[in-house]
Amino acid sequence: MRAARTSSHGSGDDLGAVSGTLRVSRTEGKGPSTPSRIVCAVATDLGARRANALHRATPGLIHELIAKRGLISAFAQRDFRTRYRTSAVGWTWSLIQPLANLAVFAVVFSVVFTARAPELGNGEGSSYALYLFTGFVAWNTFAQLLNLSMASLRESGSLLRKVAFPAWAPVLGSALVQMVQVCLELSVMVVWYVVIGNVGWTWLYVPFLLLALALFSQAVGLLLSTANARYGDVQYIVGVVLSALYFLTPVLYPVSAIPASAPWLKAFVEYQPVSWYVRSLHAALYTLDGPGVLVTGFLLVFGVVAFLGALWVFDRTTEDVGEIL
Repeated sequence: MRAARTSSHGSGDDLGAVSGTLRVSRTEGKGPSTPSRIVCAVATDLGARRANALHRATPGLIHELIAKRGLISAFAQRDFRTRYRTSAVGWTWSLIQPLANLAVFAVVFSVVFTARAPELGNGEGSSYALYLFTGFVAWNTFAQLLNLSMASLRESGSLLRKVAFPAWAPVLGSALVQMVQVCLELSVMVVWYVVIGNVGWTWLYVPFLLLALALFSQAVGLLLSTANARYGDVQYIVGVVLSALYFLTPVLYPVSAIPASAPWLKAFVEYQPVSWYVRSLHAALYTLDGPGVLVTGFLLVFGVVAFLGALWVFDRTTEDVGEIL
């Protein structure tokens, strides 16, 4: 079965219908299947309402994103409710896991390998744990969005075979939930910075940098997810590449720690795209000396262009993805 494309000129009637569908679905039974019924109901409703407009020209991707925001939200709600559904502490795990990893890496690299962080922006020494935490937030945003993109598309295979809706809807829905976790991690980190008095006006760059990082990460995730849908080996290759790239990104160490005897390694670490975002966040939050308006603007524009380009490719290569998955 080939998933039918639908026109996406949104209207107030559609938004009301989506809200009504959600309200009805929430009251019609409880249990593990409820989120799936919500998504099926919303997707069916949108597909039926747009079926009479298939003869029109396909609108731009931006308009389609806006028109399908209710569907993306439905997938996000499903993911939000089910991610830690069987856990006793729920979303607390979203903080426990990264903080546990932070503690292990901080002890091993600062004590065993005697790694040193740059000076704090307030001039009061340095904090390797905080330097590491800042890099962790950036890296986890990138890596988790990649992995979630591949996983969410595959998990939506059966639904795509039954209902006509854009394949990028579940991918973007999962991304929204992941950004909630990023904000939780960022909140803990900000409190830490405030406690030690490392605060500056460069913090104003942080929201734009995180948005740019999320857009770039999602762009890569969209491209990898469509490739992974056709070639299952992609997810394993990505796992290997991410493991290597983690140590080739200035998360555990500053670029200045790379010896001059390895200029090729320093050049790669300094100029590979993920490093741009990690170093910029370090500059905005840790050293308080940048990254500057031009760099932030470039990263934001780069992220937007990359995301729209990847979404365009994804949209045109996943028309039959329901048959493949």
